[in-house]
Amino acid sequence: MKNLTVSASPHVVQKNKTTRGIMLDVLIALAPALVMAVLYFGYHVLLNAIVCMGSCFAFELLYTLILKKDFSKKAVKSSSCWDCSCLVTGLILALNLPRVITVKSWDFNVYRAMPNIEGVRAVDYVAFSGDTLILCVVASLVAIVLIKMLFGGIGKNFANPAATARVFLFLAFGLTWANTTGLGNVLPASTGATWLSGDKLTNADNLFVNLFIGNRGAAAAGETCMIALAVGYLYLSIRKVIDFRIPLIIVGSAAVFALLFDGLPNKLSGARLINNMAAHVMSGGLVFGSVFMATDYSTSPNTFWGNVLFGVGIALFTMLIRVFGGYPEGMSFAILIMNAAVPLIDKFIYPRPFGYFKKPKEKPLKTPDSPLPYNETEKGGIKA
Repeated sequence: MKNLTVSASPHVVQKNKTTRGIMLDVLIALAPALVMAVLYFGYHVLLNAIVCMGSCFAFELLYTLILKKDFSKKAVKSSSCWDCSCLVTGLILALNLPRVITVKSWDFNVYRAMPNIEGVRAVDYVAFSGDTLILCVVASLVAIVLIKMLFGGIGKNFANPAATARVFLFLAFGLTWANTTGLGNVLPASTGATWLSGDKLTNADNLFVNLFIGNRGAAAAGETCMIALAVGYLYLSIRKVIDFRIPLIIVGSAAVFALLFDGLPNKLSGARLINNMAAHVMSGGLVFGSVFMATDYSTSPNTFWGNVLFGVGIALFTMLIRVFGGYPEGMSFAILIMNAAVPLIDKFIYPRPFGYFKKPKEKPLKTPDSPLPYNETEKGGIKA
């Protein structure tokens, strides 16, 4: 009897299905995107990741200690920061930012001597960007304190912290997103304007190859390499951390909306129509957001069909902003809009209780001697 254990149904223990285990899986899935971003854009991306992850960890630890009014060693060990969710937020935030962020009114950047090349901007040769690191700390504060902890911590935040922090930086500071080739990069990347901000109706040479391997401009470092994102998606799907269907629904819906909103109205046909649709899917943060942000447990619906509606809504708003809005990318905005709609989705689309079945409607019969309906389930009873 001493070896018997009483546990809640269904009496199944899944290995590593703890918050910490899930977050470590997400960090592993993000590793390929981080490695490729560093290879393409240099050490700046790694610095951004270290600052964002360290700031998120420090802010969550400090918040929990202040809230408990206890700064003892025991309080530090019991802080929620050790579940690694703050590290995931920090890494996703860093990969949602460009290599270098510049603020015109600030002067915290150290520039390398420019070569005598016409048309090359000084920001192309930033050796160290204080602007970027300061804004990484500010964005981490917004993500952890304002969006996550003030609403009760993990599982209680209403919006994706990383997406909110990215949008905050864009709207609050009017930033110059200078994601050009950095010092120390290993792979040669053509990092000019993204396909979304250029002439989308033209077909560049080797467009899809460049988008697939990442040898193409990107607004954020983590959006660069589709191969790395695919590896992360497969890892999370195999580990059953995410529902593999949700990213596919978002990407597939976005392809349809790109066809309806951008391809057909511009009278594209044949290969150009398909190329335009595929480039929309592979450009910007659509794939990254679909895999690592739209699948967030806290800010997505609780049911599969709710997630289907959630994913289609993200794809719809993303394409509406891209095609008809004044901003070439809309994934972060779309995620935040649909985050706000999650309570409404859960209100009307909810799971069926276990063991529930709908009782078939009984058809009342009439007795020969009475016009009143007769219910066969009630022996000899007359139901008015």
